[in-house]
Amino acid sequence: MPRSAMPVLIAAVMMTMLAGCASGPFPSVQSALDSFNQTLRSLPGVEASSLDRPPVDGAVKVDLIVTLTDDVTEEELADIGDYTTTFPTVQLGQGQFPGAVELRLAGSAYSYFDLVTPEALHAQLEYWRELTTVGFESISTRTYSAPVTAGMFEAADEVVNDSGAGLSAQENADAEAQPQTQAPAAPLTAAPATLPPADSGAPSLSSAARGRLVVIELSSDERDDKERTAQLLETARTIEDPGAATGEWDLMGLAPFTTGQFVQSGIPSSEQITFVRETSAVFDGSEQLASVHVRVDDSLSGSTQVNVTAFDDTMEGVKSADAAKMFRETTEWQELLELVPGLQQTNRDFSVNFVGNNLTGLGVFELKFGVRDCEFWSGSQWPDLARELEMNWAWSLQGADASIAAAQICAAQR
Repeated sequence: MPRSAMPVLIAAVMMTMLAGCASGPFPSVQSALDSFNQTLRSLPGVEASSLDRPPVDGAVKVDLIVTLTDDVTEEELADIGDYTTTFPTVQLGQGQFPGAVELRLAGSAYSYFDLVTPEALHAQLEYWRELTTVGFESISTRTYSAPVTAGMFEAADEVVNDSGAGLSAQENADAEAQPQTQAPAAPLTAAPATLPPADSGAPSLSSAARGRLVVIELSSDERDDKERTAQLLETARTIEDPGAATGEWDLMGLAPFTTGQFVQSGIPSSEQITFVRETSAVFDGSEQLASVHVRVDDSLSGSTQVNVTAFDDTMEGVKSADAAKMFRETTEWQELLELVPGLQQTNRDFSVNFVGNNLTGLGVFELKFGVRDCEFWSGSQWPDLARELEMNWAWSLQGADASIAAAQICAAQR
């Protein structure tokens, strides 16, 4: 379909949807959805489309899922993107509202529609399409909210202590660390790019695009082949990136059980990849390592956050009164002591959240600590372990430009 015909097609479909309103709520709604879906499926490059209706707080959210053909072209994808942005204008029944719009291509997904112009959307769609050809297991591109702030583990601890909320500190930290997606904005062709954001929570166009989250999943074979992964990432870096105002890249499978999260708009560098791998490698001695999440923010006010979950038979069923003593006998304790100097050398604030075995009478063993503004902090649960970690951090300051922090630590010992 010629690109020039798309605006005419979109306008005609919207008029059909509006015209159906006079025949009553249900027929008009059904007619509008059917008309929209029928037209969408007729577009070149569309293999299938579906409307999912998951219930949300008593209402019904209608999500649009579009499956693309494997050989979809740049022009076809742009036309499909233009048409799907009109989905929020479709007349829906009472108690229903338009939800997410997602395009799928060979296991990859795209739902980043918070862009101010059709041209910007076309560029992002083409970038995503080209990334899917590199050889990764999957590429997901979606809207990204603002990154978490420093000290999120302390904040999570306060939530647990004050309100409980039915979550552990680890669950709160994980929830806050996960970027949030938004519903697609109003149609890009329906309003000027300078339209100010609405006061309500409904999505709308604005003069600045929302951030972009790109999630790359490596296949199981690539996770154990650093050279192959490096080649794929280098190929991805050669693809022209239209950029984003802010964002994040998540690389799943940089090492076994390891995810690297990079708070930045562009694809991570080879040096950043190496840092995450080296951080994860500190825990190679753990026989039951469950996960390592390394979140890196290289901005001037950025920080490094490390979430580790690992289990050790030494801690199985230990009483809370003996937990600190027994944890010193584990491989994971030695690994945490090794981790601190490496994180200190980054010259960024850092926080660590370690979750281990279930304890008798105290739930899960959890240890959290970090450095902010050259000052060590820790959770209040295991003061003896925290003290040793603080002394280990003080030792790592030797030769570093952190005399004020060192003086504070020495004063605390007296």
